[in-house]
Amino acid sequence: MSDILKKNNGLRILVTGGAGFIGSHLVEKLIDLGASVTVIDTMLCGNKIEQRKEGKNLSVHRLDVTDTQAIAPLFKGQDMVFHLAAVVGVEETQDEPVNLLNVEVIGTSNVISLAARNKVKRFVFASSSEVYGDSVKPMVEEGPFNPKSTYALTKLIGEHFCMAYYQKFGLEYTALRYFNAYGPRQDDRFVLSRFVNRALAGQEIIIYGDGNQTRDFTYIEDTIHMTLLAGIKGEGINQVLNFGTGKDVSINVLADMVLTSLDLKGKVKTKYVDYDRRRSLEIEVFNRIADTTKAETLLAYKPITGLESGLQKYIAWYENRK
Repeated sequence: MSDILKKNNGLRILVTGGAGFIGSHLVEKLIDLGASVTVIDTMLCGNKIEQRKEGKNLSVHRLDVTDTQAIAPLFKGQDMVFHLAAVVGVEETQDEPVNLLNVEVIGTSNVISLAARNKVKRFVFASSSEVYGDSVKPMVEEGPFNPKSTYALTKLIGEHFCMAYYQKFGLEYTALRYFNAYGPRQDDRFVLSRFVNRALAGQEIIIYGDGNQTRDFTYIEDTIHMTLLAGIKGEGINQVLNFGTGKDVSINVLADMVLTSLDLKGKVKTKYVDYDRRRSLEIEVFNRIADTTKAETLLAYKPITGLESGLQKYIAWYENRK
């Protein structure tokens, strides 16, 4: 990948949601590789790039993607746009459905429209594995699709925005369906980080349902590596790609791995609870695993960090964070 990125040294890249979990890692990597990065983020979930000082290669703007007039000037002269701004976390998407629609539909419409108007070379859209709903088989990019939540539906709409803007304006795109990214800087709105945080605090681990739900966890370094390749390589143009490992694990097994890694097995309890209004049974995805054939073939890259190793890295970061 380094050779490809060296050829693109000096690119001007705009990242929405660039102060978030995935966004902050992406921004840092882009800067390290010589890009000039502009970040748009509301900072409502904190600023995970605050340790990076603004300068000639980084400008950060506390703005909302739903505010077209405010964000429009920032698109001038950009070579690429990574659109990662989103409402994240199951509870948040349930609690604020109007805000969810505003950010995911109106916000995405604003961002892709401005990208096209300013003749951006590539638009990279952060979609989600949620678009598939449930499947006992590895999920392939062609579907079938069964979005179980409004959030999942808005991600499909975002992908259709990408296809429509290519058809109408020739804006090249790549849509990335992320499968349970995890790692340093992720907060406890997400299951792996929540388990680690609660266990280290001596609090019981809470599991919804019977814990047999499966997920495909992808370490953040692999996620960022694939995101960069998909956005820069020609093979990623006008493609929708799964970003996972092709390996699933149940929530029960994950909880056991967390407690074992922390040497807290038998010391911290696991509690099973029923689904509720904020964690609705109707929108729960019970089986999730990526078919990674397409992404691995086009990008010539396969995730290298297994869950056990990635979990240890996250724990080390958590215990040593300031």
